[in-house]
Amino acid sequence: MNIVLFTNRDFEANLAFNLLKKELLNHRVKIYFSENVGAPKNKPWDLRLIEYYEKEFIFRDLNKIIKDNRIDTTFEFFNEDFKSFSLTRCTNPNTPGFISEVSRFAPDLFISIRFAKIFRDEIISVPKKGILNLHSAILPDYRGIMGTLHNLKDDKKEYGCTLHYITSRGIDTGEIVAMAKRKINKKRSLLWHIFTLYPPGCELIIDGLQKLTDQDRLPVRPQNATLGNYFSVPTEEDFQRLKRLGFETFNENDYIEILSDVVSPSLRDHLTNNLGGPNGSR
Repeated sequence: MNIVLFTNRDFEANLAFNLLKKELLNHRVKIYFSENVGAPKNKPWDLRLIEYYEKEFIFRDLNKIIKDNRIDTTFEFFNEDFKSFSLTRCTNPNTPGFISEVSRFAPDLFISIRFAKIFRDEIISVPKKGILNLHSAILPDYRGIMGTLHNLKDDKKEYGCTLHYITSRGIDTGEIVAMAKRKINKKRSLLWHIFTLYPPGCELIIDGLQKLTDQDRLPVRPQNATLGNYFSVPTEEDFQRLKRLGFETFNENDYIEILSDVVSPSLRDHLTNNLGGPNGSR
Protein backbone atom coordinates (compact mmCIF):
# COMPACT_ATOMS: atom_id res chain seq x y z
CA MET A 1 0.00 0.00 0.00
CA ASN A 2 0.90 3.65 -0.33
CA ILE A 3 0.83 4.97 3.24
CA VAL A 4 1.24 8.49 4.60
CA LEU A 5 2.22 8.60 8.28
CA PHE A 6 1.32 11.85 10.03
CA THR A 7 3.17 12.13 13.32
CA ASN A 8 4.84 14.50 15.75
CA ARG A 9 8.44 15.21 16.60
CA ASP A 10 8.45 13.80 20.12
CA PHE A 11 9.67 10.62 21.77
CA GLU A 12 6.31 8.83 21.83
CA ALA A 13 5.77 9.29 18.10
CA ASN A 14 9.37 8.40 17.37
CA LEU A 15 9.00 5.25 19.48
CA ALA A 16 5.81 4.37 17.59
CA PHE A 17 7.62 4.68 14.28
CA ASN A 18 10.36 2.31 15.41
CA LEU A 19 7.75 -0.20 16.58
CA LEU A 20 6.00 0.04 13.19
CA LYS A 21 9.13 0.21 11.05
CA LYS A 22 9.40 -3.49 10.17
CA GLU A 23 5.80 -3.53 8.90
CA LEU A 24 6.06 -0.14 7.17
CA LEU A 25 9.05 -1.34 5.15
CA ASN A 26 6.60 -3.62 3.32
CA HIS A 27 4.86 -0.53 1.92
CA ARG A 28 5.60 2.76 0.15
CA VAL A 29 5.62 5.39 2.88
CA LYS A 30 5.90 9.15 3.27
CA ILE A 31 6.14 10.74 6.71
CA TYR A 32 4.99 14.22 7.67
CA PHE A 33 5.54 15.56 11.17
CA SER A 34 4.18 18.46 13.20
CA GLU A 35 6.02 20.46 15.84
CA ASN A 36 4.17 22.21 18.62
CA VAL A 37 5.42 25.67 19.44
CA GLY A 38 3.88 27.22 22.52
CA ALA A 39 4.59 29.77 25.20
CA PRO A 40 6.32 27.81 28.01
CA LYS A 41 5.61 30.49 30.63
CA ASN A 42 1.87 29.96 30.22
CA LYS A 43 1.99 26.21 30.83
CA PRO A 44 1.88 24.41 34.17
CA TRP A 45 5.32 23.38 35.38
CA ASP A 46 4.48 19.68 35.15
CA LEU A 47 3.41 20.03 31.52
CA ARG A 48 6.68 21.81 30.73
CA LEU A 49 8.51 18.98 32.50
CA ILE A 50 6.80 16.34 30.37
CA GLU A 51 7.41 18.26 27.14
CA TYR A 52 11.08 18.72 28.00
CA TYR A 53 11.62 14.98 28.39
CA GLU A 54 9.48 14.15 25.34
CA LYS A 55 11.23 16.56 23.02
CA GLU A 56 14.15 18.76 24.01
CA PHE A 57 16.11 16.15 25.95
CA ILE A 58 15.51 13.47 23.30
CA PHE A 59 16.49 15.43 20.19
CA ARG A 60 19.23 17.57 21.70
CA ASP A 61 20.81 15.91 24.73
CA LEU A 62 20.13 12.21 24.14
CA ASN A 63 21.35 12.33 20.55
CA LYS A 64 24.54 14.02 21.73
CA ILE A 65 25.08 11.42 24.48
CA ILE A 66 24.68 8.60 21.94
CA LYS A 67 27.11 10.15 19.46
CA ASP A 68 29.70 11.30 22.00
CA ASN A 69 29.84 7.86 23.60
CA ARG A 70 29.53 5.91 20.34
CA ILE A 71 26.57 3.96 21.63
CA ASP A 72 25.22 1.38 19.20
CA THR A 73 21.48 1.50 18.62
CA THR A 74 19.01 0.44 15.95
CA PHE A 75 16.54 3.10 17.15
CA GLU A 76 16.04 5.57 14.31
CA PHE A 77 15.50 9.14 15.47
CA PHE A 78 13.49 11.84 13.69
CA ASN A 79 16.59 13.91 12.94
CA GLU A 80 19.04 14.64 10.15
CA ASP A 81 20.24 10.99 10.17
CA PHE A 82 16.77 9.59 9.43
CA LYS A 83 16.92 7.47 6.25
CA SER A 84 14.10 4.93 6.08
CA PHE A 85 11.53 7.18 4.36
CA SER A 86 11.07 10.79 3.34
CA LEU A 87 10.50 12.91 6.47
CA THR A 88 8.99 16.37 5.98
CA ARG A 89 7.62 18.98 8.35
CA CYS A 90 3.93 19.80 7.84
CA THR A 91 2.58 23.10 9.16
CA ASN A 92 -0.92 22.76 7.69
CA PRO A 93 -2.30 19.62 6.00
CA ASN A 94 -5.37 21.45 4.70
CA THR A 95 -3.85 23.88 2.21
CA PRO A 96 -4.51 23.29 -1.52
CA GLY A 97 -0.77 22.95 -2.12
CA PHE A 98 -0.31 20.25 0.48
CA ILE A 99 -3.43 18.35 -0.60
CA SER A 100 -2.17 18.40 -4.19
CA GLU A 101 1.27 17.20 -3.08
CA VAL A 102 -0.01 14.30 -1.03
CA SER A 103 -2.62 13.35 -3.67
CA ARG A 104 0.14 12.81 -6.24
CA PHE A 105 1.41 9.98 -4.02
CA ALA A 106 -1.97 8.23 -4.56
CA PRO A 107 -2.24 7.21 -0.90
CA ASP A 108 -4.24 4.17 0.09
CA LEU A 109 -4.12 4.99 3.80
CA PHE A 110 -3.23 7.76 6.23
CA ILE A 111 -2.04 6.86 9.73
CA SER A 112 -2.04 9.60 12.38
CA ILE A 113 -0.02 9.25 15.58
CA ARG A 114 0.18 12.32 17.83
CA PHE A 115 -0.13 14.64 14.81
CA ALA A 116 -0.85 18.12 16.17
CA LYS A 117 -3.07 19.38 13.33
CA ILE A 118 -6.75 18.85 12.58
CA PHE A 119 -7.73 17.24 9.27
CA ARG A 120 -10.50 19.03 7.36
CA ASP A 121 -12.97 17.40 4.97
CA GLU A 122 -10.95 17.76 1.75
CA ILE A 123 -7.80 16.07 3.06
CA ILE A 124 -9.89 13.39 4.81
CA SER A 125 -11.30 12.34 1.43
CA VAL A 126 -7.87 11.77 -0.16
CA PRO A 127 -6.79 8.27 1.01
CA LYS A 128 -8.75 5.40 -0.56
CA LYS A 129 -8.92 3.36 2.65
CA GLY A 130 -9.35 6.23 5.07
CA ILE A 131 -7.44 7.66 8.02
CA LEU A 132 -6.55 5.65 11.12
CA ASN A 133 -5.66 7.55 14.29
CA LEU A 134 -4.01 6.08 17.38
CA HIS A 135 -5.43 8.04 20.31
CA SER A 136 -3.46 7.70 23.53
CA ALA A 137 -6.47 7.19 25.80
CA ILE A 138 -9.66 5.20 26.15
CA LEU A 139 -12.52 6.50 23.97
CA PRO A 140 -15.05 7.94 24.34
CA ASP A 141 -14.10 8.60 27.98
CA TYR A 142 -11.03 10.76 27.32
CA ARG A 143 -11.13 12.73 24.07
CA GLY A 144 -8.69 15.55 23.43
CA ILE A 145 -5.35 16.32 25.05
CA MET A 146 -3.42 14.15 27.52
CA GLY A 147 -6.19 11.66 28.15
CA THR A 148 -3.84 9.47 30.19
CA LEU A 149 -3.44 12.23 32.78
CA HIS A 150 -7.20 12.50 33.20
CA ASN A 151 -7.57 8.71 33.24
CA LEU A 152 -5.07 8.42 36.11
CA LYS A 153 -6.46 11.35 38.11
CA ASP A 154 -9.94 9.74 37.91
CA ASP A 155 -8.46 6.89 39.98
CA LYS A 156 -9.37 4.18 37.46
CA LYS A 157 -7.95 0.66 37.46
CA GLU A 158 -6.96 0.62 33.77
CA TYR A 159 -5.59 3.01 31.15
CA GLY A 160 -5.31 2.47 27.42
CA CYS A 161 -5.27 3.63 23.82
CA THR A 162 -7.76 3.50 20.97
CA LEU A 163 -7.37 2.97 17.23
CA HIS A 164 -10.17 4.74 15.40
CA TYR A 165 -11.05 6.20 12.01
CA ILE A 166 -11.07 9.92 11.31
CA THR A 167 -14.12 10.58 9.13
CA SER A 168 -14.86 14.21 10.02
CA ARG A 169 -13.19 17.21 11.64
CA GLY A 170 -14.57 16.19 15.04
CA ILE A 171 -11.77 15.45 17.51
CA ASP A 172 -11.48 11.80 18.58
CA THR A 173 -15.07 11.05 17.60
CA GLY A 174 -14.57 8.49 14.80
CA GLU A 175 -15.64 4.87 14.72
CA ILE A 176 -13.54 2.61 16.93
CA VAL A 177 -11.47 -0.18 15.37
CA ALA A 178 -9.82 -1.59 18.49
CA MET A 179 -8.62 -0.73 21.97
CA ALA A 180 -5.71 -1.86 24.15
CA LYS A 181 -5.82 -1.60 27.94
CA ARG A 182 -3.27 -2.04 30.71
CA LYS A 183 -3.35 -2.05 34.50
CA ILE A 184 -2.50 1.27 36.15
CA ASN A 185 0.57 1.13 38.39
CA LYS A 186 0.67 3.82 41.08
CA LYS A 187 4.37 3.17 41.62
CA ARG A 188 5.01 4.47 38.11
CA SER A 189 4.92 8.04 36.83
CA LEU A 190 2.47 9.68 34.44
CA LEU A 191 5.13 9.82 31.72
CA TRP A 192 5.82 6.08 32.14
CA HIS A 193 2.13 5.35 31.63
CA ILE A 194 2.09 7.50 28.47
CA PHE A 195 5.20 5.87 27.00
CA THR A 196 3.98 2.33 27.68
CA LEU A 197 0.79 2.83 25.66
CA TYR A 198 2.67 2.70 22.38
CA PRO A 199 3.80 -0.94 22.17
CA PRO A 200 0.24 -2.31 22.48
CA GLY A 201 -1.11 0.58 20.38
CA CYS A 202 1.30 -0.16 17.55
CA GLU A 203 0.27 -3.81 17.64
CA LEU A 204 -3.26 -2.62 16.88
CA ILE A 205 -1.94 -0.64 13.89
CA ILE A 206 0.13 -3.55 12.57
CA ASP A 207 -2.86 -5.87 12.80
CA GLY A 208 -4.95 -3.30 10.94
CA LEU A 209 -2.33 -2.81 8.21
CA GLN A 210 -2.09 -6.53 7.56
CA LYS A 211 -5.87 -6.81 7.24
CA LEU A 212 -6.12 -3.76 4.98
CA THR A 213 -3.79 -5.35 2.46
CA ASP A 214 -6.77 -7.46 1.35
CA GLN A 215 -9.72 -5.26 2.27
CA ASP A 216 -10.75 -1.61 2.08
CA ARG A 217 -12.06 -1.05 5.60
CA LEU A 218 -11.69 -2.55 9.06
CA PRO A 219 -14.65 -3.64 11.18
CA VAL A 220 -15.70 -0.85 13.56
CA ARG A 221 -18.14 0.11 16.26
CA PRO A 222 -19.54 3.63 16.58
CA GLN A 223 -18.82 5.94 19.47
CA ASN A 224 -21.71 7.16 21.56
CA ALA A 225 -21.52 10.94 21.25
CA THR A 226 -23.42 11.41 24.51
CA LEU A 227 -20.74 9.63 26.54
CA GLY A 228 -17.27 10.67 27.59
CA ASN A 229 -15.54 14.03 27.87
CA TYR A 230 -13.31 16.30 25.85
CA PHE A 231 -10.23 17.70 27.60
CA SER A 232 -8.14 20.68 26.55
CA VAL A 233 -4.66 21.65 27.79
CA PRO A 234 -4.27 20.36 31.38
CA THR A 235 -4.24 22.81 34.25
CA GLU A 236 -2.16 23.04 37.40
CA GLU A 237 -5.13 21.61 39.34
CA ASP A 238 -5.22 18.55 37.07
CA PHE A 239 -1.63 17.76 38.02
CA GLN A 240 -2.26 18.44 41.69
CA ARG A 241 -5.17 15.99 41.71
CA LEU A 242 -2.88 13.40 40.17
CA LYS A 243 -0.25 13.95 42.85
CA ARG A 244 -2.80 13.71 45.64
CA LEU A 245 -3.43 10.15 44.45
CA GLY A 246 0.27 9.35 44.86
CA PHE A 247 1.44 9.65 41.24
CA GLU A 248 4.57 11.47 40.11
CA THR A 249 4.49 13.34 36.82
CA PHE A 250 8.06 12.32 36.00
CA ASN A 251 10.41 9.83 37.62
CA GLU A 252 14.07 9.59 36.66
CA ASN A 253 14.30 5.82 37.14
CA ASP A 254 11.20 5.21 35.00
CA TYR A 255 12.60 7.40 32.25
CA ILE A 256 16.04 5.80 32.23
CA GLU A 257 14.46 2.34 32.22
CA ILE A 258 12.33 3.14 29.17
CA LEU A 259 15.18 4.72 27.19
CA SER A 260 17.53 1.88 28.07
CA ASP A 261 14.96 -0.72 27.02
CA VAL A 262 13.98 0.80 23.68
CA VAL A 263 17.09 2.72 22.56
CA SER A 264 20.10 0.92 24.08
CA PRO A 265 20.97 -0.81 27.38
CA SER A 266 24.30 1.03 27.22
CA LEU A 267 22.50 4.31 27.94
CA ARG A 268 21.77 3.48 31.56
CA ASP A 269 25.15 4.48 32.98
CA HIS A 270 25.33 7.62 30.85
CA LEU A 271 21.90 8.92 31.83
CA THR A 272 22.08 8.61 35.61
CA ASN A 273 22.40 12.12 37.11
CA ASN A 274 22.62 13.52 33.59
CA LEU A 275 19.02 14.31 32.67
CA GLY A 276 18.96 18.07 33.18
CA GLY A 277 15.56 19.74 33.21
CA PRO A 278 13.51 22.58 31.70
CA ASN A 279 14.59 26.15 32.17
CA GLY A 280 12.69 28.43 34.50
CA SER A 281 11.31 28.19 38.00
CA ARG A 282 8.53 25.91 39.16
